[in-house]
Amino acid sequence: MPADPAPSKPAAGAPSSQNAAPDDPDATEETTLVNALTLLHQMHHKLTLLRESIPHMVQPIMKAGSYASPEALFDDFSKRTVKAHEELVEFTTLVADEKWVFEKALNSRKDAVSGGPSGAENGEIRRWKSSAPVPTYLKTALAEAAARAKGSKEDDEKEKKRKAAAAEAGKEREVPIDEVVGFESDQTRREIVEEFRKAHDDIKVTFENDGKGLEVVLPKAVNLTFSIEFPDASAESNRYIVTLPVPPYLHILILRSVITRPNAGSLKYLLDMLATYKTIYKTKCFKCNKLTHGPKADLPTVRRLRKTIKLVRKEKKDANESNGDKNTSGTSDKMDTSADGGPQRPPNPVKQEQGGDGKPGNPAVEKNDGEKADQSADEDAEVELVEEHWVAYHEGCLGV
Repeated sequence: MPADPAPSKPAAGAPSSQNAAPDDPDATEETTLVNALTLLHQMHHKLTLLRESIPHMVQPIMKAGSYASPEALFDDFSKRTVKAHEELVEFTTLVADEKWVFEKALNSRKDAVSGGPSGAENGEIRRWKSSAPVPTYLKTALAEAAARAKGSKEDDEKEKKRKAAAAEAGKEREVPIDEVVGFESDQTRREIVEEFRKAHDDIKVTFENDGKGLEVVLPKAVNLTFSIEFPDASAESNRYIVTLPVPPYLHILILRSVITRPNAGSLKYLLDMLATYKTIYKTKCFKCNKLTHGPKADLPTVRRLRKTIKLVRKEKKDANESNGDKNTSGTSDKMDTSADGGPQRPPNPVKQEQGGDGKPGNPAVEKNDGEKADQSADEDAEVELVEEHWVAYHEGCLGV
């Protein structure tokens, strides 16, 4: 397809058309607008082609099996990459050289401060809506984003109701784990390794490459050897790189799970995750409760740290404490039985009706405070950590 002509901005003071007089401003403006529209059409055409440049460039990788040799794949991929680069440079150069088109459009809209078809309202310049069709690969994403924005308020209300129900029933729920954001120091890594050795004395952990990596050897019958490369402080990511030198099918599944793990910047998380593979031949899937899955009898190789908490209402907790106190004394007013050989109990600050100055508080004020505390489950609920434990999944069960 031949390239569109690249018209240039007409020179100032020069005749803009053969049929127009040099001193005809309307004809000069019309010719300038025609040239600007031609340039915009050319930019739009090139931009449309750029949208498909990346899918076109990576097509050899997506269809690697159709090439006779790796050299042929690389040759085709390199040619497509060079072509995509040239198209991008050509587009950016065109936009930079012909920026007068955008300046003229901006100035013409500024002149129409009274509103109207130019797009300015009350002196404010607003962006025009694009008339170009939405690309196919963006339609799904835009539809999902619009649905999320529309239902955000409803989701907030449902979340509040769910928290209130969980607080009332003491129900457990899973929460995200705390991820390491920055780079861990060498001292922190050595402390983590020492603690891991004490907790797992059957796993061999040794430093290699002058302290820049680790070798983790799991015991038989698993007999896996992982190599961990420490991230450099000057790197863009704090991710620990893990490799498995043996290529069997099971090892590929394990390595894929390790590579896609969350909290990739935590050495402790990584070592604890590798230790869970000691029991890979007897650990069942947390979701389907089966050891094997699918036609290849895949084992549950995916590991995730599950952190659960439960919300307990303070009123309910206080009632439980009162019931526990009744087992030792029949009333809520405690007596000091230390002189009689009984246990000496510390005062319960929740049940003391005292003000901030140590004097007896006002019951009416405390009653109002209690009513305010009952307004939402988040205010009434007390978060308690239940446990953290590792669970296993089949790859096929994660998408179910």
